[in-house]
Amino acid sequence: MFTTERLRLRAYKESDLDDIVDSVTEYRVQLVTSIGYTVPQGPQFKQEFKESLEKALTTIVIEKKDTKEFIGFLHIMLADSKNQNGEIGINLASAHWDKGYGTETMRFIVDYAFRGLGLRRVSLGVFGGNERAMKVYERIGFVVEATKRKCNWVEGEWRDIIFMGMLEEEWRARKEVEGTN
Repeated sequence: MFTTERLRLRAYKESDLDDIVDSVTEYRVQLVTSIGYTVPQGPQFKQEFKESLEKALTTIVIEKKDTKEFIGFLHIMLADSKNQNGEIGINLASAHWDKGYGTETMRFIVDYAFRGLGLRRVSLGVFGGNERAMKVYERIGFVVEATKRKCNWVEGEWRDIIFMGMLEEEWRARKEVEGTN
């Protein structure tokens, strides 16, 4: 288990599955995190999602440190072990947006990916229309690497998917400037 100033990041357990599925199937969350149709999901979705969580290098549940209230989850997929490339996915329940939890979690997990897991690069995808997430990722040091233009139909309009990444040397340089190790 890991802790940050306000959060507890712990290993996923099967008993977390309902909270996780509830958060990813929430309408507001689906609009900014899903390439699928924004529709209620049935039992098959839950089973498929469980299998995807279990394939990750790690799936971490994010909770408030003091109350252990579920905030969201993240996973790191080892996209390319030979080249030490990890992909990060994070999802927060909308009740916990705009409170700094995403920034706090991402700062920790990027540091852990480079320092703890020995990755050389981390990447992620962010959906057009999710400006809140884009600001967090840019603040932490991710840079836009590619844009898949107008490939996601959301509420009557086409949106982009933006791919971002950070190299280990960029992370180290930021740490030196910030004066943290």
